[in-house]
Amino acid sequence: MKKIILICSLIILVTTVKSQELDFGMRAGFTRSSMVQNFADFANTGANNGFTGGFYLKAKLLGFFVMPEIMYNKRGGDIQGIGTLSTHYIDVPLLAGKQFFKLFRVNAGPVLQYAIANDQISNPNYVNNSTINNFVVGLQAGVGVDLFKFSFDIRYDTNISSSGTVSFIANNSSALQSYNYSTRASMWIFSFGYRFIKI
Repeated sequence: MKKIILICSLIILVTTVKSQELDFGMRAGFTRSSMVQNFADFANTGANNGFTGGFYLKAKLLGFFVMPEIMYNKRGGDIQGIGTLSTHYIDVPLLAGKQFFKLFRVNAGPVLQYAIANDQISNPNYVNNSTINNFVVGLQAGVGVDLFKFSFDIRYDTNISSSGTVSFIANNSSALQSYNYSTRASMWIFSFGYRFIKI
């Protein structure tokens, strides 16, 4: 976590010193996430709705912009017949992009995800041996519209590294069944922003 804070601080410092224009504001909205699994033990997984919110800094540089953010996000999914798996994160997207006609924008970049809490699945028919990785690296890409002090963003978010290992053992039969897999989260983000400061 200290390394994340240091990297973000350096990026903000460099972009602030060299930027031609600097915006600071907040962003909030909702998400739709699901678990991407690399096995077929569970036939279906469903998507979860969640909340997103935090702050952004947008600095214009040589016709482009960089936009580091600090956001709260919840990722997870419904595992058929077992329950809902969800983890709460502090995300640090480090985005870069291009503005068109001072209105439309495209942006993409890595996102550093730090897990702060995990909602445990409680099901009397299974023993939950799942583990969650505290630090995950992902990617975000999307489009946005800026109008006066307001903005609207649509982004797709996916993990590069695994979110953790999900493991359930069925205890309601004489022959125990074990379900194990490493997983990645996939998420759509819809957010509204408001600019507090423009320098």
